[in-house]
Amino acid sequence: MFHFEETTYFWLLLMVPLLGGIYAVARWQTQRQREAFGSWTGLQRLVTDFAPNRRPLKFGLALGAVVLLTVALANPRAGHTVQAAQREGVDIYLVLDVSKSMWAEDVRPSRMERARQLAQKLLYERRGDRIGLILFAGYPYLQMPLTTDYAAARSFIQIASPKLEITQGTAIAEAIDMVAEISRRAEQTAQRAVVIITDGENHEERAPSAAAIAKESGISTYIVGLGTESGAPIPLRNRRGAQFQLDKQGNLVQSKMNVPLMQSIAEEGGGTFYKANEKPDLVVARLSRDLDQLEKTRFEQQEFDVYETYFQVFVGLALLLLVLEFLLRDRKGRWF
Repeated sequence: MFHFEETTYFWLLLMVPLLGGIYAVARWQTQRQREAFGSWTGLQRLVTDFAPNRRPLKFGLALGAVVLLTVALANPRAGHTVQAAQREGVDIYLVLDVSKSMWAEDVRPSRMERARQLAQKLLYERRGDRIGLILFAGYPYLQMPLTTDYAAARSFIQIASPKLEITQGTAIAEAIDMVAEISRRAEQTAQRAVVIITDGENHEERAPSAAAIAKESGISTYIVGLGTESGAPIPLRNRRGAQFQLDKQGNLVQSKMNVPLMQSIAEEGGGTFYKANEKPDLVVARLSRDLDQLEKTRFEQQEFDVYETYFQVFVGLALLLLVLEFLLRDRKGRWF
């Protein structure tokens, strides 16, 4: 299929009528000056070999070159070839906590914002791997299956927040179970990694056993913890201003990072626990180094199209017209 890659350059074609108008005005003024000097018949006797009709031809050649160069800038393309590239990489499920406790600001600017920053850094560090994205609070939600579409992953991570319509809570065990179930259905045998970014405020103790079961099927669980053990209040993001989460008795809720639980999940899951309140770049580097030790999966990269471009044809024709315009004489007899 023939098409132009950069159609905005066609705005330059507005120069064609403009240049044509300028040339017409200049030609009219020249003719008036000749008439003021004397009759055209007399002037022809003075300059017998002058060929005024070649001037429009020379201008037309130059104008044609402008048109051809504009077409070349638009990069005409035709046809395509479907290709597929074989690659090797680690299959990583990035599991992001979007519970309301992630609004706490004991990590600046907030746990949620720091989690998004870590996820984006990890995504950049692991280019070449397949990345899946799971958001979880009261239950897990598969936002994106395993893919190499990093642009889509970045977009989903950027909008991830407790504002999403997901039942609140912290369901780490269910998120690990989801990865195990997806892998079972896909009949994957190579090692996979689950990277959970959370504050670990979990009110059920099944997560370590879920990680241990997932480990038996080749899934290693890594935990990136955010928050402090002393805790912080949970801001309520609403239109009534800055308020904080209260319990049923009206007391201020303090959200605390559950370090022992997260350490237990990582240990049972065959991974590592990282505390990421400070030095996020160092945490991502350490995590990436550990992920490099996992078995790599061979997969086929997403298919893409390769087009044949023809801009050079139009550039060549434009140069030819310019050369002809330069060589064309204003005198009768020989053309060049």
